[in-house]
Amino acid sequence: MRLHEIHHRSKTQVNVKHLMFVLHLLTIVPVLHPEVSQEYPVYPVVAAPGSNITLSCFFPRSETDLLFNLIVVWVHGDDMVHSYYKATDNMEEQSPAYKGRSQLSPDQLAVGNASLRLTGVRASDHGMYTCDVANEQGRSKKQIFLAVAAAYREPELAIQTTCDSIILTFLSTLGFPQPTVLWRTKTGSDITNRSNTTMVLKEGGKHYEVVSEMVLKQSDPHNWTVTFEMRLELLNQTFSRSVSLRPLPDCCGTSVEPRNRLFLLTGLLPLPRVCSKTRLLQGRF
Repeated sequence: MRLHEIHHRSKTQVNVKHLMFVLHLLTIVPVLHPEVSQEYPVYPVVAAPGSNITLSCFFPRSETDLLFNLIVVWVHGDDMVHSYYKATDNMEEQSPAYKGRSQLSPDQLAVGNASLRLTGVRASDHGMYTCDVANEQGRSKKQIFLAVAAAYREPELAIQTTCDSIILTFLSTLGFPQPTVLWRTKTGSDITNRSNTTMVLKEGGKHYEVVSEMVLKQSDPHNWTVTFEMRLELLNQTFSRSVSLRPLPDCCGTSVEPRNRLFLLTGLLPLPRVCSKTRLLQGRF
């Protein structure tokens, strides 16, 4: 038997065991009032990697309800996140990924609050969570979508010029997950394939550092105006920055014709005309 077949069978057995356990829990109490069943709409919450988050879940109860008859099951995909029954936490079927990271409050359970406290949020925590509750009032279910994401800082621009080219480099950090990066010409043509973009995880996977570089040659005047775009659709975050170039009189000697000299327009901050050596200018748009 091949390794992947063994893995598939093992995972199937675990999922079946997990499913039987959930079904067993959720069929203990609802028989008391089978006509009562409530489902709540899905809504998203956002948490940055490494942060702590509370996933809300409230359920109907009566002052005469006993905690011993309360069952709470939190599930994420095929993973058992947390379960509570017979007035105690049950961790035997908990997924190892959530060990020591999930918590329910008995005091809050007594007042109809089965909200889950999740600590040290990871990228793998992203996705749909289901809170299934059964008590003497019946059964209720709520789904919450946890989006693991963090907004990026406004991109910073670094400009490196030589006599025959200019290198534009945008840097942005502290965001998650990876964004979409695009470069366009003045006419809207996509020139992203001419850029060099790297995205590196920092601080143990908590956020990305995004560096995108575009080299423009003065021999190609049609691309003297370019636009850098970065989008994180998960948070509806978009940055768009345009850079324009224009010809200047010769300032680099006789190696290149005067009409091909380039000048960078960055708002009201023109670059000094120093072309003899490569130079670096940093700024923020």
